[in-house]
Amino acid sequence: MTARDILRAERRATIRQCAFQLADSGGHADWQAIEPVLCLRYGLLETRRLLADLRLRGELNWHCLAAGRRHRAAAG
Repeated sequence: MTARDILRAERRATIRQCAFQLADSGGHADWQAIEPVLCLRYGLLETRRLLADLRLRGELNWHCLAAGRRHRAAAG
């Protein structure tokens, strides 16, 4: 693995971590609501490459749903 590959992997991990933080915040309905935020922060191409993974989209949707439920329950 080259230094360039390592940097790309680290960048993808950073974007992925941010995506899950956004999903867990309760402020987004699904992965599609998170996508524009990631595009602004990390660029369109890298974000789209990451979100092309259907399993990741499903995980983000689940986190968004769970966070939304937690926030609604806490609000009463």
